[in-house]
Amino acid sequence: MPRVTVVCPTYNRGPALTATLDSVRAQSVRDWELVVVSDASDDGTDELVRRAACEDPRIRLLRCEQRHGHPSGPRNAALAGARGEIVAYVDHDDVWRADHLAVLLPLFDEGAELAATGHESRDGQGRLTAASEPLELCWHPEMQILAPLFEPSRVAHLRGLPERVGGWRTGAGLEDWDLWVRLTDAGVRFRTVRDRTAVLLDDAGTRRHRTPRPHRMPLAAFDDPRSAHAVLRALNDPHHDEAFRAACALDVGGWLQRLSTTSEFTVPHGWTDAFGPAVDRMVRAMTPLWPDLVVVPQRPRRYVLAQRLWCSSTAHAERVTELARQVYGHQFALLDELVAVLGGV
Repeated sequence: MPRVTVVCPTYNRGPALTATLDSVRAQSVRDWELVVVSDASDDGTDELVRRAACEDPRIRLLRCEQRHGHPSGPRNAALAGARGEIVAYVDHDDVWRADHLAVLLPLFDEGAELAATGHESRDGQGRLTAASEPLELCWHPEMQILAPLFEPSRVAHLRGLPERVGGWRTGAGLEDWDLWVRLTDAGVRFRTVRDRTAVLLDDAGTRRHRTPRPHRMPLAAFDDPRSAHAVLRALNDPHHDEAFRAACALDVGGWLQRLSTTSEFTVPHGWTDAFGPAVDRMVRAMTPLWPDLVVVPQRPRRYVLAQRLWCSSTAHAERVTELARQVYGHQFALLDELVAVLGGV
C-alpha cells in the first residue's frame, strides 16, 4: 500500500493538467498514489489522465458520471477509495515543489494528524503575486475560526479524518475553511512548516473568485445610507490609515502573546523569531486594512455597514463576529469613534 494518497479533483482542465500531474510525479518521495477525480469532464481531460496512468501506474482516474460542479463531491469520492495512511491534496491548477511530500511527512512522523506547508501564489504568466510568511503559519483554534487558513494544495491529513466530521461539504463560502473549522471543533490540531512547497494559481478565472459570499460581519448600523457610506469611505481614507495600522499591530501583537501561552498554539517547524517585527511587517503589507466592505439595507431606514466573509454558514459568521470584537478591540474602538461622529446608531 502507498503511504500517501494524493487527491486531485478536476473538471475540463485539459492539457493544463499536465503540469499538476508532473509536479506529483516529480516528488522526491516515491511512495504515493495519485487519484485524479474527473467531475464528469467532457473534453480531453479523462484521456490525458488515462495516458498518464499508462506511463505511471501510481496514477488512476476516478470518473464521476454525474457532475457535482464543486470539488467537495469529487474529494469525498477519492477519500472513499484512498489507500494511503496519509491523504494530501493538489488542486488541478496548482503545482508542488519536488520536496512537498518530503517536507510534510516528518510532521506525521512526529505525531501530526493534520499539517500544512507554506506557499507561493503566481499568476497565469508565472509571476509571483504573494508568498507566505512564518507568522501566517502560526496556528491556534481562535486563528482558525477567524481566518480561512491553508488552501487544500498545502494540506495533508491522516486518512479517515474528514469522514469523522461529515466529510467535505458543498455550499456558499470556502469549503476548506469549513472543514478545517469542523476538525478544529472536533479536537484536531494543525502542525505547520514554513517551507513554500505549494505553488497556487492566482488568477481571476479560478473558482475562488466566483465563490458566493452571502455571510457578513456587521460593523455598524445607520438610519440613512449616506452616513453608512461616509464611514465606509473613512475606513479607506489614508488620513486614518496610520491610526488603524497602529491599532492593528497592538491587537495582533497582544493576541499572539496571549495565544502563545496556551498549549494549543503552534508555530511553523523551526521558527524561533520574535513576534513583534513579524507583526509589523504583516500590518504594513495589509492592503486594505478593511477589505470587502458593503452597505446592506436591512429594513426601512436601517442600513448596516458590514464586511463580507468567506464563511460557509451563518453559525460560523456569528462566531467570527463575536471573536473579532474581542480580538481586535483597538481597531473596533477607532471604528466606533468614527461611527459616533458620522451618524451611526
